Amino acid sequence: MHHVKRFKRQRIALAVAGTLIGLGSIPAAWAADGEADSAALDTVVITATKRSEKLQEVPAAVTAISGADIQDAELRTTKDVAKFVPAAQGWNTESRARPRFFIRGVGSNEATNNAVNPIGFYSDQVYYNNNLFQGAPLYDLQQVEVLRGPQGTLWGKNTTGGAFHFISKKPTFNTDGYARFEAGSYGTRVAEGAIGGELKEGVLAGRAAVHYEERGGLATNTTNGRDVGDFRDFAGRFQLLALVTPDFDASLALNLRNLEGTQNPWYSVTRNGAADLNGYVAPIGNGNGDRRHVAYNVDLPLRVETQGLNLTLNWALGGLTLTSITAVDHGRRWGVADSDYTPYEYRTGSNARSYNRNSVTQESQEFRLASRKDQDLSWIAGAYFFHDKNDSFTTNAKLTGTTGTQSYNYTAYTQDTRSTALFGSAGYRVNERFKLNGGVRYTRETVGIDLTTRIASSGAAFPVAADWWSPDSLGAATTSTYYSTNGRVENSWSNLGYDFTPEYRLATNQLLYVRHASGFRSGNYNTYITPNGVPGVSQFSVVKPEKLKSYEVGYKSSWLDQRLIFNTSAFHYDYKDMQLVVNQVFGSAFYPTLMNAGAGEVDGIEFETQFQATSALKLRANLSSLRTKFNELTAGGKSYAGFNFARVPRVTSLLGADYRLPVAGGSLLLSTDWSYTSQVNFNVTDNTDPYAIQEAFWLGSLRAAYTLPGSKVTVGAYVNNVTDQRYKNQAMLYQGGTNATNGHYPTGYGEPRIVGLSLSLKY
Repeated sequence: MHHVKRFKRQRIALAVAGTLIGLGSIPAAWAADGEADSAALDTVVITATKRSEKLQEVPAAVTAISGADIQDAELRTTKDVAKFVPAAQGWNTESRARPRFFIRGVGSNEATNNAVNPIGFYSDQVYYNNNLFQGAPLYDLQQVEVLRGPQGTLWGKNTTGGAFHFISKKPTFNTDGYARFEAGSYGTRVAEGAIGGELKEGVLAGRAAVHYEERGGLATNTTNGRDVGDFRDFAGRFQLLALVTPDFDASLALNLRNLEGTQNPWYSVTRNGAADLNGYVAPIGNGNGDRRHVAYNVDLPLRVETQGLNLTLNWALGGLTLTSITAVDHGRRWGVADSDYTPYEYRTGSNARSYNRNSVTQESQEFRLASRKDQDLSWIAGAYFFHDKNDSFTTNAKLTGTTGTQSYNYTAYTQDTRSTALFGSAGYRVNERFKLNGGVRYTRETVGIDLTTRIASSGAAFPVAADWWSPDSLGAATTSTYYSTNGRVENSWSNLGYDFTPEYRLATNQLLYVRHASGFRSGNYNTYITPNGVPGVSQFSVVKPEKLKSYEVGYKSSWLDQRLIFNTSAFHYDYKDMQLVVNQVFGSAFYPTLMNAGAGEVDGIEFETQFQATSALKLRANLSSLRTKFNELTAGGKSYAGFNFARVPRVTSLLGADYRLPVAGGSLLLSTDWSYTSQVNFNVTDNTDPYAIQEAFWLGSLRAAYTLPGSKVTVGAYVNNVTDQRYKNQAMLYQGGTNATNGHYPTGYGEPRIVGLSLSLKY
């Protein structure tokens, strides 16, 4: 049966590939056969090279999604952008907090407060180190640019696998704005808007944008009747643009966000509906049961707050441009979780509930000096400085039960990072067809930590107080230090990153390039400190930096008078000291550990195409195929060489269409997108357990929008996850052993079908 399913999935993937290849070979005669009314695709301009350049002229794998497309597609948060990008995924199990991005097999399955993703996250050219900044809603954006592959030069801060760059709409001297309202399933409500224009004639302009969204629970906690998975999310962006002189401009932006609610529901799943080691039988059984009800003895509250201020200055100095980007950001995250997701105080040998508090302040400064881009030799040189301070407090506890089975421990640390980099990039046009591009970046990064883990003895009953996580609530129980770094521990790492990209223009509409590049992610510390006496497991340790070398060949083309765009690339990655979390089970207890895999590799091929078939019909598609493999990985004394990477599907694809037609003096837009994800395993060391695997699945969306005459008012309707597909976004073995019938898997699922209505006003 599995072979039949796999064969069907392969046929689907081949059919998609055939469609793409067929689109890439449509003859020019098409235009002569009744399609003279078709319009060209828009020319897309990107800033992936820290300059404004046409997407099809940049020798790199970059996907750009416009702000209009984001709004039309009903994309909600940063992770949702990934579905439009070949070989990219955006995973999230914490409502809208701490997403996990993957590109071409490179990403992080880490959820600690000091996690650093190898996919760089940038907003208006500002890098955000901690993932609590990265789950923001999408609103009032100019476009999003996703760079695939290591970015060792211009975007070199911890970007082993690529980068997401979110670009907001900037103030202009023309008054414009919009308002948008939505209502949908599960009590979804959205209100957002923006207004901008001239504040002082020819000198000062401003723009203000706000977004508010709320949703009711996806499930009800039957132990207390409260919602699980509800949220209220407010975000605001306020910008000023000053034209100080004809050669000098300054932009100032203030960003705010406040998210409050609960985590998305997790479900207890037991094998074949059998009892786990504690005798508990999960109501959802093998994953096919009721998803509208859960039973927890601890609620899942979640709160995220961020504030940021950034200043961008540009000076025109003859034929040069000097740019300065200064940013200060602060964020806080607070949450509680029921670690076993049952109504009981379970988790034998470990803990049943957890509390997590995180506070981060970061400052960054970038200077760039750029030559004119229309010269035979063009270049950019710069310096980058970064500092952050990360305060974390995490408590795990099992507070009820007999004396001796209770437990309490907390880990508190302050971690700070100081990073300095010098970088340069240049391009030399040898002739009209051939150009050489290259760059280098030297990085010096110092990471220090002061960490303490304390445990409480169970000689006295532990009270279950409202603030049970606080050591002050332990009453007669005494605490002792289990582990301490005894002050600040500091490590420094340096790296010389580079890229080299020859490009050759086969014709005015065809570009061939070869790219060799390196990526670097700084070293870190394992802060999974679990005082359960298992030697070498979940103990404090230093994790080495990871490095990646990429070898890529790419082809970009446009056809039929810019009506068809077809891009493709093939690549090989050599991965060294990959940082990953390995979930290990010893006896009946579960131990996550941040560690290095010695070596790994990735091979892949990807396609992107858009086709303006007629002035009314636009088609789009992408396809990626990956092969990932650990060459060196040892955990628990066992080698996992030959295993594939976790959370990385072998095949992903997207098929979509927009059809616009005139109706009653206005226009009606009908749209659909269908994305395919092949099988995914969530555990690094187990790629066969069906309870920790998501089989291949499709997700579909449908949208309709009517714009009234005058193009100022649009009403719409949408359905996301049309088929109400149930798919896992996380599944981990929580309790197990040698008996295959007593495993217990806390499991997270993607969002169910959402139906909604929208109203948009432009002014």
